[in-house]
Amino acid sequence: MFARLLVLLFLTLIPALVHSATVSYEFDIDVAEISVAGTTIDALSINGQVPAPTIRARVGDTLITTFHNHLDEPTSIHWHGILLPGDQDGVPYLNTDPIAAGGSHTFEFPILHAGTFWYHSHTELQIQRGLYGGIVLTEAEATADQQEAVVLFSDWTHEDAEAVMRNLKKSDDFYAWKKDSVQSWDQVIANGLPAIRNRLNSSITRMGPMDLTDVAYDAFLANGMVESRININEEGGEQFKLRLINGATSSYFDVEYAGGPMTIISADGMDVEPFEVQRLRISTAETYDVVVAIDSDSSYELRATSIDGAGHSSVFLGNGNRVHAPDIAPPNLFLMDHMSMNMDMGMDMTMNHAMNGEMHSGQPEAGDHQHEQHSVGSVHQGEHSSMMMSASEVVEHMMDYQHLIATASTALPGNQEWRNIDLTLTGNMERYVWSFDGKTTREDPQVWIRKGENVRFHLTNDTMMHHPLHLHGHFFRVVNQHGERSPLKHTVNIPPMGNVIIEFDANEEEDWLFHCHNQYHMKSGMNRVISYEETSNFTPEIGRHILPSNRWFLINEFHLMSSFGDYEFTLADERHSFDLEIDTDLDDTYELHALYNYHLNRFVSAFAGVESRQHHHDDNHDIAIAGLNVRLPFMIESEWRVDDHGDFRLELEGDIELSKRIGFDWRWNSDNERRYGINYRVNNRFSITVHTDTEYGDGVGIQFFY
Repeated sequence: MFARLLVLLFLTLIPALVHSATVSYEFDIDVAEISVAGTTIDALSINGQVPAPTIRARVGDTLITTFHNHLDEPTSIHWHGILLPGDQDGVPYLNTDPIAAGGSHTFEFPILHAGTFWYHSHTELQIQRGLYGGIVLTEAEATADQQEAVVLFSDWTHEDAEAVMRNLKKSDDFYAWKKDSVQSWDQVIANGLPAIRNRLNSSITRMGPMDLTDVAYDAFLANGMVESRININEEGGEQFKLRLINGATSSYFDVEYAGGPMTIISADGMDVEPFEVQRLRISTAETYDVVVAIDSDSSYELRATSIDGAGHSSVFLGNGNRVHAPDIAPPNLFLMDHMSMNMDMGMDMTMNHAMNGEMHSGQPEAGDHQHEQHSVGSVHQGEHSSMMMSASEVVEHMMDYQHLIATASTALPGNQEWRNIDLTLTGNMERYVWSFDGKTTREDPQVWIRKGENVRFHLTNDTMMHHPLHLHGHFFRVVNQHGERSPLKHTVNIPPMGNVIIEFDANEEEDWLFHCHNQYHMKSGMNRVISYEETSNFTPEIGRHILPSNRWFLINEFHLMSSFGDYEFTLADERHSFDLEIDTDLDDTYELHALYNYHLNRFVSAFAGVESRQHHHDDNHDIAIAGLNVRLPFMIESEWRVDDHGDFRLELEGDIELSKRIGFDWRWNSDNERRYGINYRVNNRFSITVHTDTEYGDGVGIQFFY
């Protein structure tokens, strides 16, 4: 029996052995001047290209790639979705040395599987600046019997990526202004009673206006251009294979082809049962292989539209007359109910509520609570066949994974113990902090597993944003209604208010990253290290190295009025903030607060500090104060404080966006001090304001922050 297995293994490896070779690349990482949307800008490039050159190899090959870093900062390269030795994964400090400024690094590993993948920097926000490229891995015996091309989607901002992060930290609607998506009350009312009801419901639950994306981008690109063309060989047949890669920093795209439905044949490099889709949503960091029809007389548009409708890129496939894909209307955010987004957007994909053990890859261990997960679209195992699409069915808009069916069983080993891990995706849009279970990677860096287990993650999204989660070094099953043939992926989208189950064979060692691939979410805390017991090399020093370089963020806000001035200064990280506020009439009255805040969660913080005040030539009055800041329903901010004399004070404040440009703010406390103001917003940093204050009187002036 053992001899027969050896013969079978040898026969399986013969094609790889015949075609095996050493495939070598040598690349220079440097700054290059590129033109995007009519603006010339410095980008980070590989061999002067954005995106970087496509790397190609076959199963059985050994890939050797050397990168020379000509930047004045360290960089790194991660091989996204590829199974390889841990020390080649490319996460700086965790498992691979960073590529120092002026230094070089050579990666060498065998190619074990075929598929469409990509490579990118894992240092700070260098993806946003241009360090990404495609990877095509083919079977050892593959022949070029079909025309194909790589289409790598990305997003581009002319702003420095670190400046984008600072802006996100300073104002939760900073980029809503640029996208013209400010959800003011005049627009709420204009959208009728459902929008009014949604806004009131969200305000009661202390959730601010929602958006689908964080950043306002200047352009969306396909293969580095807003618009490009792929020529076809008119004698090469009537079908064309497109290897689609979403290499964006934070964007999701709805992709549609003008020449008819796209046939999906692979997801994240893993083959699936082919099926047709008219429009495909591709999450950040995912890849899909699709086959499309071509026509020698036409040039069909492949259009990738950002899910917030802010813009699109176009690739025209063919040499004839242009045929355009349809425009996609921007979503109406006013009509999206926060608490039922998962249902309304058709995003549910776990399909697990009524699943029994046979629908998974093995029987759950005692105490497994997978059946407590609730899903809108759950089906019984008996309905499995009815969910399998007929050959003629076309999915109108694929936004989840329910149509993905693996070509063979993906069941995990039935003789291994199960480890169940619950992770809740959490965040605070107002302070722009993203986390798992309310803790950032700085606070809770590791998740422990053991080699030889079947690991099941129950992932619940408690936020209003999409999160594309990526696991390094492993493929996982996305558990859906297809049971043993649930698809294998390396990146999975967790929709707003949604839940997903993934599971994998813990067959590696040491430490692997698991994180949101929205780089701004990852760099603000939604990141974990999956560590294998007994072989983990993770240390607190490594933990400090893998954190973003910028921990503390500054916010300065000024009110310069004809009757008084108000300056607010905040120095904050994900949990702590130091706040200073000074009110003064520049004559005989001032009030100063210097506080330390500990943010317990997105709704509550505890503070302590000092208050110093002088009113109209009265003696200085210095006291120690402590208390709680609590966000109340209807987005009212409350301060509950007591001073060292035992005196209690309650202060309430809020603001209302009446229109995109006009807002109303107010402040009241139980000492009967009041302030009201009308603001005219010139841009997302600067406002003209009219205020009245019980201490300082009426005034006209400006308000700005930086």
